Amino acid sequence: MRILIILSIILCSLFVRADLEYVDDEIYNYNGGRNESGCLEVYDPYEKFNRKVFAFNSALDYIILRPLVVVYKNITNDYVKARVNSFVSNVNTLPTAVNYGLQLNYDKTMKSIWRFLINTMFGIGGLFDVAGKVGLPSEHQTFGNTLAHYGVAPGPYLVLPIIGSTNARDMTDPIFTNYLFNPLMYTHNDFDLGVLIVSKINDRYVVLPFSDYVMKNSTDPYVAIRSALHRAREASVQYPENFKCPKPTN
Repeated sequence: MRILIILSIILCSLFVRADLEYVDDEIYNYNGGRNESGCLEVYDPYEKFNRKVFAFNSALDYIILRPLVVVYKNITNDYVKARVNSFVSNVNTLPTAVNYGLQLNYDKTMKSIWRFLINTMFGIGGLFDVAGKVGLPSEHQTFGNTLAHYGVAPGPYLVLPIIGSTNARDMTDPIFTNYLFNPLMYTHNDFDLGVLIVSKINDRYVVLPFSDYVMKNSTDPYVAIRSALHRAREASVQYPENFKCPKPTN
């Protein structure tokens, strides 16, 4: 049973392997990006393999995950969704604090810790964003952000079976974010797994309009999603000063 639960968690990550909040919510401009620095050109030397895995993952998403997300969308109102989103954001605050610490940004480390404590204590476990109202906005940092901080480029674009779209730099993010740096992993097993499943379903729900739009309107969904994920991810990392993206070697 535990294996099935873990599998369902992994399935929930098929479309949410990057910061898609940078994709235009109105026109779904998946060829755009907010910054003009970093590695804006996608390096995809394994495209033939990636396309096959993308088709496999898309089929799994359509058969298994998307129906669950549609049910979640239909049975919950906006208030419940907002509480879930706030709770998930609070859970992710400690991994953000750890990564800021690894980046030696102690000011943001302490702000993230304070945000977590305030929302946990006064926001009913993070269901309400009290900290945001007192000048501690939500921020999101992953281990990939930390590696980028020290000059690690994204490397080859990858689409992994079940796990989904990522790159060589960010492929370890789920291990650090969902396990090593996740405070829920040190609570009761059933509780942390339940919260993780809900959080991943919520993540998939957030990008549902975008993924549906791409699948229906794009002549090549693989390229559209690859471009959106890559540019959104590059817009969310901060490289060292004078960083130059290395030229791909074939």
